[in-house]
Amino acid sequence: MELCKIWVEQCEAAGRIEDEFGTDKALAYLVGEKFLNFLEAAETHPDFRAEIPEFAAEVKSIFERWPLAEYLATARQTEPFDPDLYEDEDPEDIEMYRQENVRRSAQDLLLVEQARDWLLEDEGE
Repeated sequence: MELCKIWVEQCEAAGRIEDEFGTDKALAYLVGEKFLNFLEAAETHPDFRAEIPEFAAEVKSIFERWPLAEYLATARQTEPFDPDLYEDEDPEDIEMYRQENVRRSAQDLLLVEQARDWLLEDEGE
């Protein structure tokens, strides 16, 4: 299936989700899951990168700016790393888990910032 077809279907699904479950659920699905994953894939796949402007424009046509901004303010935020969850683990393993948590959190932060650039940029201003 062409990439365009995938995100178009995802946008259509977000409309159905919004109708049935509300805007928050639709934002979590389309922006929090599909759009951020698309941005992540675009880092290594030029075909995805080429589709971002159209995908972003469609997302912006579905949601008003303020719910997008509110959603992106907390998207992919996680609880702080808790080493107590690994009390029976080797200290070196705990450090490895902590470092992986920091890397993933940083990557998520960068993806959310990219999403903000694409979805909240002021057009024509």
